[in-house]
Amino acid sequence: MAAAPRPRGRLPRRVYWVRRTLVVVVALAVVLGLVQLVRGLAPDDAPAEQAATTSGATRPTPQAQPSYGPVAVQGLTRKQRRQAVQAAPTGECRPDEISVLPVVDKAEAGGRIQIRLDLQGTQPACTFEVSAESLVVKVATDEGVRFWSTQDCARAVPTSDVVVRSSQPTSVTVTWSGRASDTECTDQPAWALPGFYEVYAAAAGSSPTDVPFEVTRPAVRYVTETPSPTATPTEKASGTAEPRPTPSPSPSASPTR
Repeated sequence: MAAAPRPRGRLPRRVYWVRRTLVVVVALAVVLGLVQLVRGLAPDDAPAEQAATTSGATRPTPQAQPSYGPVAVQGLTRKQRRQAVQAAPTGECRPDEISVLPVVDKAEAGGRIQIRLDLQGTQPACTFEVSAESLVVKVATDEGVRFWSTQDCARAVPTSDVVVRSSQPTSVTVTWSGRASDTECTDQPAWALPGFYEVYAAAAGSSPTDVPFEVTRPAVRYVTETPSPTATPTEKASGTAEPRPTPSPSPSASPTR
């Protein structure tokens, strides 16, 4: 039996709306699928991109701020250093703000030895009273045995008021007798023999700084004897020497006949 022929002609409007809706739905599905695909790739790509951005960026180099301390200030211009040197003291220095560096340039056994103390502070400028109570200096042997100290010989520390700065040291000189010290600081103890010693120095209440130095043998001093002048013949006022008398010949003996 043959199939009935389909009617030809325009389809109902409902059919066209259904077809259009299906096309829109399929298109939306494709778009949503692409969006999900892109979002799925984004978490993996984002860190790489962020890392590339971070590594490519140049971080600003932090500028070193000048700070005052017991050593010369670094990073200052010439004008700033000059201003730091010329800065007026703003008050008194506390002992814990002062660092003391002892320096012994020359030390010979058998004589006085100069110990230079370089003072520097943490403030731009402050006043400091130098005395045997504010500064302590000690000399010890190479084995660490105390040999001399300003606690015994307080007169070795000159009393004065100085300005201590952070930009450059302020020097104070302490004179060591070159002998060992006793409680009365007499001149009876033995001299320091040639060898190596340690000098300790500190502001009262702060940590000391120790520096090694050597006491050397005294330099040999030669004494040259001046020869005495020799006698010269007496000259007259005219500048001619006096003639010496000519001895007369002795008479010869006559032959005996």
